[in-house]
Amino acid sequence: MRVVAGIALALLSATLAHGQSKRALLCSEDVAMRLKAQTAVDGSLVEAIPARRFSFVWNDEFLNVISAGKTDFYECSNIKPRLNEGGPRNSIKCQNGIYFIAMDVAKLTFIRATLNPQSRADVEVAYGACKTIGS
Repeated sequence: MRVVAGIALALLSATLAHGQSKRALLCSEDVAMRLKAQTAVDGSLVEAIPARRFSFVWNDEFLNVISAGKTDFYECSNIKPRLNEGGPRNSIKCQNGIYFIAMDVAKLTFIRATLNPQSRADVEVAYGACKTIGS
């Protein structure tokens, strides 16, 4: 009985340690844009915005985005393609209100979106890449 209890405790500890393991990443956007509130005279609907740099601290269920001394907390889950979709594999999706991040955890690339249905001027899309801290 002690052996069984010892094995169960060891498995539980390993599972908790894996679930709580964190990765720290330095990320930068390659391209960032937002919708304009009004169509411009030249007919353009989007405008470039300054690309940002930030840090991700990520584990299996949560993502912390640290930028300019501020931390935003996201809830994450694995992306599970439907049967008729070809991908993405090895990816997570994270959400915090109207803010979304999808990340390929193998390639360390991401897409960030802000989708506010109440304000056309608050719709943004950006993409970029991350590198692990210390590499």
